[in-house]
Amino acid sequence: MHPNLLEITDLKTHFFTEQGVVPAVNGVSLQIKRGGALGLLGESGCGKSVTGYSILRLVRPPGEIVGGEIRYYGRDTSNGEDLTALDDRSEELRTVRGAEIAMIFQEPMTSLDPLFTVGNQIMEAILYHQDVTKSEARKIAIETLDRVRMPQPVDVMKNYPHQLSGGMRQRVMIAMALSCQPKLLIADEPTTALDVTTEAQILELMRELQDELGMAILFITHDLGVIAEMAEDVAVMYLGKVVERSDIESLFAEPQHPYTKALMQSIPKVGQKAGRLEAIRGMVPPPGNIPAGCPFHPRCASAIHGVCNTRAPQLQQTRAGHSVSCFLYEDESKTKIVTQINGLDRKTTPY
Repeated sequence: MHPNLLEITDLKTHFFTEQGVVPAVNGVSLQIKRGGALGLLGESGCGKSVTGYSILRLVRPPGEIVGGEIRYYGRDTSNGEDLTALDDRSEELRTVRGAEIAMIFQEPMTSLDPLFTVGNQIMEAILYHQDVTKSEARKIAIETLDRVRMPQPVDVMKNYPHQLSGGMRQRVMIAMALSCQPKLLIADEPTTALDVTTEAQILELMRELQDELGMAILFITHDLGVIAEMAEDVAVMYLGKVVERSDIESLFAEPQHPYTKALMQSIPKVGQKAGRLEAIRGMVPPPGNIPAGCPFHPRCASAIHGVCNTRAPQLQQTRAGHSVSCFLYEDESKTKIVTQINGLDRKTTPY
């Protein structure tokens, strides 16, 4: 059995607009272990959600997957299946989507159909993917709602989405995703609109369900605290690219990419006196107007003039299990920037 459940290699998902091509995902490579939890971290607009949608082939025009592979090893095939090679409306892909790979969307109020009851929406997925009767599907739906700790699940089955609180709607979304016991769950910022108490309950619930069902999770978020609590491995994204990959302990103990370091410095710390938090200077440029060279260099305090603004760094391993895309860690045999780092050519002002 392959150790990874899903492998993404050089994925490129672009949006073709009247203003030009927007490379929302521009060469992303990820591995998700069987039963593991990978956190996908980054600011809004970096391509995290589009990566999740690409896995399930839910990107719609003007968006299109233009390159790369998404190889799924959840079935009895030695080499796995390339999901990008399947027609996005094919029956083969529809059997994977929802049954083997499920997704919790960012905002449940816009993801749930307001015209149908919660029970009907959960049962629809069960009836499509499982060979059961309507009464059996209803029983499974009630059991799944009970599993996600929904109070009075039998009564909730009759409710419409607007009759539920935000936390209850999120539990419904989790129940829908888990109703067919998927092997991979993609959670796209599932706690964004929730208060901190409900957020803690939802995160605890997801950890327990992962242990119980043995499923893998791709957890998409911009919240470092959530990543620390939910993930085993982390990939940090910036403007459509992965700039750092590591296990969770190494990332928090010794972040290497300047962007990751800046993210760490911008969060409050226990025991630290209240004051102004450090912010990353500048703004995230639009995905359709990515700077030349390293995309982070206009905001980077460690940028090297003549290097970072002229060519793009490649993701490379700096130590066991830790990779970073930054010229500060590039092999001396491949570049002459070592002399620049030690000399007078280094600039710490924005370009």
